[in-house]
Amino acid sequence: MTTLPRRALIPDVREAGDRSIVRSIDQHIGQELRALYNEVLAEPIPDRFLNLIDQLGADDQASAKTVEEVEA
Repeated sequence: MTTLPRRALIPDVREAGDRSIVRSIDQHIGQELRALYNEVLAEPIPDRFLNLIDQLGADDQASAKTVEEVEA
């Protein structure tokens, strides 16, 4: 399968001189990405991840106690 370079598939509008189209496209992409990321941020954190975070916190506490015992 032959892959065409991106330039062949999407003409460079900046070279065509119409920057308002580029700005409009950039704004639209930005709006869509913000909407998508806002949806992801609003999702609850899965229990599996919360459990892993708790385990990491417990490991850190255990390590800190070990360091204190060694230094004492």
